Amino acid sequence: MFFQMHTFEQCLADLMEKILEKNRIDIYRRMFNFVVLCDGISNCLSLITDISSRKDKEHGQGTLLRHFSKWLFLTVEPPLLADVHADLDNIAIAVKEKNTAGSSFVKISTLLWKPNNRKWSPVGQITHNGDIHCTFDGPLFPNTAYILNGRKLKIGILEWGEFCKKSTSPVNGSIVYTQVCKDLFDSLRGCLNFTYELIEPPDKIWGELSETWSGLLGMLSRNEVDLSGIPYVISLKRSKAFAFSYILYHGECEVVHRKLSANDNHWMLLVSVFKWEVYAYGLLTMAWCIGIYTLLERYGVGDQHEEIPACPPSTSDSIFMAFRVPLRQGSMHPPQSLSGRIFHASWWLLCITIVAVYTGNLLATISVTKEEIPFNTMEELAENEDFKIILPKGSTYEDMYKDNNDSVSKKIWAKVLDTRSANIQDSLDEDLHHKMVLQSGYYAYITGSVKTDFMEKTLSNLRRMKCNIGLNYLSLPFPLNSPLAELFSDKIIRLFDNGVLEAWGRKWYGTQQKDQVPAMTKVDLCNLRSVWVLCLSGITVACTILGVERVLVYRIRKT
Repeated sequence: MFFQMHTFEQCLADLMEKILEKNRIDIYRRMFNFVVLCDGISNCLSLITDISSRKDKEHGQGTLLRHFSKWLFLTVEPPLLADVHADLDNIAIAVKEKNTAGSSFVKISTLLWKPNNRKWSPVGQITHNGDIHCTFDGPLFPNTAYILNGRKLKIGILEWGEFCKKSTSPVNGSIVYTQVCKDLFDSLRGCLNFTYELIEPPDKIWGELSETWSGLLGMLSRNEVDLSGIPYVISLKRSKAFAFSYILYHGECEVVHRKLSANDNHWMLLVSVFKWEVYAYGLLTMAWCIGIYTLLERYGVGDQHEEIPACPPSTSDSIFMAFRVPLRQGSMHPPQSLSGRIFHASWWLLCITIVAVYTGNLLATISVTKEEIPFNTMEELAENEDFKIILPKGSTYEDMYKDNNDSVSKKIWAKVLDTRSANIQDSLDEDLHHKMVLQSGYYAYITGSVKTDFMEKTLSNLRRMKCNIGLNYLSLPFPLNSPLAELFSDKIIRLFDNGVLEAWGRKWYGTQQKDQVPAMTKVDLCNLRSVWVLCLSGITVACTILGVERVLVYRIRKT
């Protein structure tokens, strides 16, 4: 009971601050039931409701008293039922009146939300004819069944992956946001009975903390919007400045980069099958075989015939023998000695095996892309000098690597700063920028698995690696101590448990397929450019030699 307005204001503000710390809907609804006796107070209804509405904006985010408090005003004389400009949902008034017979009764009316204005509607009456009789035509506070009562919420928004897609309406050219975020808020709108307006931050960034919060989070901290339409990772720094709803998604920290193919150099395709040691040992073996074959034929005992004297092979015959066998070509000078024939057969078997292995590896090389893995751990990424690292500003991973003092985090953060100094950082269209950067060269992008799932819907040839940081949870942020966070959480839990969020994801960007089998690469002229160049070179050399021969023959005949 209060007799002075300033005492009422102070006690109301203290009660709201204590209740908001509890952050529970059942406490909100139980602790804010007021009965106001307006006997002898002029403009009691307008005065109390105006004070309560003002304190609600100052301490309750314009939500706590508006939607969760109930007010019953008791008067002795009928007041002038003027329009009530306060936005409290649940207001009822008991007015003492007289009927035509002269007997008095108490008329109970409630203030309803109507499309054009708020209007009083009778819900019951109390008569006193020796006994007290109460009759009600409906609930005393019917607005409680409509939760937010058509309130217009301001929702901060930015384009984010496939969750929220920004586009231009073909009807009137306005900016619209579609996909999962629209389905989510349309569903919540039907459950909680509100309308919404999407507002972009002026600086078009997600938000980070320097002296104050910037971007979309800055709008939340200044209470310019009621909630964010994009889920954020819950971190210690953010939890101290914002309230979060129930989780929408959970994921892990990942490093994503473009896959590197080990056979990108098509000019070296013919020699990329084996390592250079194989070719070196092969040439040494061939030289050794030429020498051994020459000695065996020269000093070996062959099938001697008196009419056909033995003729040892020349050096050129031995060299051509060594080259003809791998090329599967015969010779006009077969081995004469038994030892030479055995050695020649062994050389054939060796070459058949090597050529078969070479042919199989060459076919596999041009048919299936062989991936080159540049790093497997964060330590290797930190030491890799070829890859630059991208970290979006304001992300929770930026705080992790910037504030950690271990050597790996320091090296990664130094590489992030070097990348940003080279103007490789977030642009106005962050999603498009990251896609272009990842496909352009040696860049590693540290982000969450949820964002990576979005990117893989439009980008192929990406490799993912876990950061080994652990799970992170994404949910919708609200201004600090906002009662809307708990109200929205109750509905989001139902959507999450019923699989509706997952169904929306499949609706817009399909099902994520893990561990896909590498597809066969189509063999085209680009894959075989070195083969074509070698063939054309051989034809050119052969034609040149043929021309020289014809010229020499022509001159000999002429002379």
